[in-house]
Amino acid sequence: MLNISKKTILLADSDMSYMRKMKEELEKNIAIEVVGMADNGEEALEKLETKKPDIVLMDILLGEKDGFWLLGELNKREINSVRIILSFIGTDGAVKRAMNLGAFYYMEKPIEFNIVTERVMQIFALSQEIEPKILQKRNELENIISKLLNSMSITASIKGYHFIREGVIMVIENEGAIFSVTKGLYPDIAKKYNTTAGKVERAIRHAVETAWKRSGKKVYCEMAGYDSQVKPTNSQFIATMSEYIRVRQP
Repeated sequence: MLNISKKTILLADSDMSYMRKMKEELEKNIAIEVVGMADNGEEALEKLETKKPDIVLMDILLGEKDGFWLLGELNKREINSVRIILSFIGTDGAVKRAMNLGAFYYMEKPIEFNIVTERVMQIFALSQEIEPKILQKRNELENIISKLLNSMSITASIKGYHFIREGVIMVIENEGAIFSVTKGLYPDIAKKYNTTAGKVERAIRHAVETAWKRSGKKVYCEMAGYDSQVKPTNSQFIATMSEYIRVRQP
């Protein structure tokens, strides 16, 4: 008997009847196993944390804690399931927001169940090919940011070095992150490094102060495109580095 490695999927949709039909259709493909269903965002997050499925097929409409909230939580908790959206909401704004939060593909309802199954298999295969390219790009960004930080006398021995580098990458990947530094960026960095948002803020501030007293002021002004006599805030520093690197990326 053939030993087939199945792709595990978690379904998240406010319509339980719809999910049952979707589960039945998906599992007609012997390479797919639906490992859970949830009709709200909080339940979906709990099951995603325990099941760690290959794919989450989810709607945006999931109650008060909706699909956008769920995508954000998956980012914070580093749950790497491939995220596929299937929703009646198909506006450009919703699609763009979902993609910025890490959705890999967006499908608009109504759509035939058999087509969903076909797309899910295609998307998962494509995501496996793209993942190494994403890791390569991240490594390239880390190298670029590290060189810039070193040129500003912010070295790896300074605690804020790693926090700044992570923050810059987050903002490059999601421009909106810079508008929620205190409630978003700091806590996200803190979670990755097993510390607190307050310590992240202080460490970055110390690193910027160190840079400003040494060679950092000149390099920062070159990145910003103007001569500043005032030490930048943490968010200004990260935003300037992010934009400087972004416009130079192919």
